Amino acid sequence: MAFAPSCAFASEKDSPLRYTVERGDTLYGLAEKYFRSTAAIEQVRRLNRVADARRLPVGKSLLIPRDVLRYTQVEVAVVAYSGPVRIANGTAQVGRVLKERETVATGANGFVSFSTKFGGRFSIPSNSRARLVSARRYLLGETLDIDLAVEKGRSSASSPTLKNGSRIRVRTPVAVTAVRGTEFRVAYDEERGRSLTEVVEGSVAVVTPAQETAALEGFGVALAEGQAPSTERLLPAPQLVNGGDIQTAETLQFAIAPSAGEEGYRIQIAKDAGFLDVVSEQLIQRPQATFDELADGRYFVRARAISGSGLEGQSEALSFRRKRLGAGGSAGASDDGAGYVFQWLPSGEGNTYYAFQLWRADDPTRLVVDETSLSTSGFELTGFDPGAYVWRVAAIQADAEDGLLKIWGPDQKLTISD
Repeated sequence: MAFAPSCAFASEKDSPLRYTVERGDTLYGLAEKYFRSTAAIEQVRRLNRVADARRLPVGKSLLIPRDVLRYTQVEVAVVAYSGPVRIANGTAQVGRVLKERETVATGANGFVSFSTKFGGRFSIPSNSRARLVSARRYLLGETLDIDLAVEKGRSSASSPTLKNGSRIRVRTPVAVTAVRGTEFRVAYDEERGRSLTEVVEGSVAVVTPAQETAALEGFGVALAEGQAPSTERLLPAPQLVNGGDIQTAETLQFAIAPSAGEEGYRIQIAKDAGFLDVVSEQLIQRPQATFDELADGRYFVRARAISGSGLEGQSEALSFRRKRLGAGGSAGASDDGAGYVFQWLPSGEGNTYYAFQLWRADDPTRLVVDETSLSTSGFELTGFDPGAYVWRVAAIQADAEDGLLKIWGPDQKLTISD
């Protein structure tokens, strides 16, 4: 891979495409097929030191400035979004095409993914802002040219291998990351004025006006304006202790086994393994994340560790199932004072049965009451001797995917006086 630092920050006319002259070609003929107007003929003639615009040597390599070339717009369309997302002055919609110079902004827990017909993808996570600089396919060589500017936060991108001349660039105010077929992430930290590039697959060139830095797969580059770039290996994917477990509680809990060098974590939940349709994410410092309000269904979760430089590491997606199931209970004296009423309310959906257990606090090995298949949401018990008791209730469902599910609620205490 070869990228010239002077080209990455230059305008389109300073990074021309190459065309090899074929038999019968003239600048007038090329203008008719590829140029925006015949006014560019003289510009191209002078640039390539062509004596006669009507006579071109076969095999000669011509430099054609991009700004004189005809092109069609590449559709960068929304394929999924969640939470607060604004495009230009409106809200996001699936199928909405992002136009050149339009800005995308995400709020807290907002996420949006875009795709193109050539297989390129872009994702903008929460609390980020990016602008589409250009999205073009030049008629000359069907050459792709996509340029995205991250103004705040971060973006991830992936691309198939591109033909010569085609390019995808993701820039920040500090640097430009240029690729020809890879998966990578680019971020800009406004407070620290720092640009971050993380290479998941392939390789990239991170270019500033002063220098170029190559980043290979599994490495990241952190740099601030006026400072030398710092290259480091990305942290490995953190281990989610319960990543693949079925989540039955009211809130989802994910625990991470911490390792050295981790300053924080980004955890994302998506409906798809490719994480185009992210429904929730969190940035946390402690290795424990809690998520609320997630509907029942099959999801994917992944976590990335964050180093002291701000670079986010590798991740591994795990599939898990969300199935709310449980029963919260209460106990109190009956109206006539003869016994005690135990009641519970189920959480989740579906046909639920219950189990109930009660034992003396000083003898937990001997169950005083052990009901295994209750269809009611409570009952009354009498005949208690004074003392301290412990009780609990379980919600039970026959599940097509996981068989019989039985989720016990917390132990609760009941003290009966003389």
